[in-house]
Amino acid sequence: MRVASLVCVLVVAALLATLAVGIASSASASPATTRVVDRTLLCRVGYSGGARLLLLTAQSAARSGDKLEWLAHATVSTPGNPLARQNAEPTLAGVTAGWPPPPPFMSGGLGYDNTHCGPSRAKVPFSPKGLTGGVASAFGEDLRCIVGKSVLVHVRATFTEPVVEEPNETGDFVSALGRMATGQIAVRTLTGKSLVYADVADGGRARLFSKGCH
Repeated sequence: MRVASLVCVLVVAALLATLAVGIASSASASPATTRVVDRTLLCRVGYSGGARLLLLTAQSAARSGDKLEWLAHATVSTPGNPLARQNAEPTLAGVTAGWPPPPPFMSGGLGYDNTHCGPSRAKVPFSPKGLTGGVASAFGEDLRCIVGKSVLVHVRATFTEPVVEEPNETGDFVSALGRMATGQIAVRTLTGKSLVYADVADGGRARLFSKGCH
């Protein structure tokens, strides 16, 4: 696994910023609350350098005494429009966790893309079986997987208190914010081959397992 640069540290900030917009934009509504958000998605994969790529990042939190320097996170992204001023690598799904959260964040959260991805009834179990990897360091892990046109992404989070799952203003990203006990992501091909398993925990640990990714 390649050690991530500062870009990996910024991934979680970008994800949480998107999550925060989603929560603020729908504050006037009264959607149902839940402690478990569980979604299986069929996601389109973008091109970069002539190949369709999944971009994986995972990073455990660093702790200074009783405080976290940043949240643990695991994200699955893909190349987007290279001319886009923002979101050139859209996050297909991501989870962030750790308590207490470092300012300015109020909590961790879960989010997933509502433009590149749509709901699926496929079975995508959460398991690192057959994959290689382990605990992500505080420096971060950064991987790329060459895949087909679409992949199946399963994202799930269990929160300590009920949360609201809702889209942002433009409807292209769905999110839920709150203190997360556990968060998980699994990715498979359409033929059922396991590619990625990642998880984060309230204590600030992140893990990443993959097959055929570098």
